[in-house]
Amino acid sequence: MFQRQTLRVMKELLKSYNAKSNGNSNGNGTLNHESKLLIKDALFVRNKGNLVKVKFKDIIWMKGDGNYTTLVTRDNVYSLRNILKEFETVLPQDDFIRIHKSYIVRLDEITTINPREVTVGKDTVPVGRTYFQNLINGINKLGSGNND
Repeated sequence: MFQRQTLRVMKELLKSYNAKSNGNSNGNGTLNHESKLLIKDALFVRNKGNLVKVKFKDIIWMKGDGNYTTLVTRDNVYSLRNILKEFETVLPQDDFIRIHKSYIVRLDEITTINPREVTVGKDTVPVGRTYFQNLINGINKLGSGNND
């Protein structure tokens, strides 16, 4: 009797969760659960059969390639079967910016910027034309006399 009730409750919870986040929504179903998260400064990624905790502050940049995303941290590189858009909805917006249709970078790791690429940590990452102006508008810069 008790097992049937537990099973019924679990099925109802799953049905409720799936109704809110069926993959066709804009992600609001999963974002509503954010306040219930136990760990808010990190995410867990699959690596060799384990879930590995990756703190947001350790992520340097990410590259999306179809259904896969390469996540580069200070110590490791992970290849994950998630689209880049999924990470964009989870990452803190104040710390990360999309600079290309395939790249998201950590803002405080950017060391140089030009219209074609940025240096993030030790790596060079391309900047998309449509994202460059947004990046430039969001940074403090001291001019060299001309307004460029």
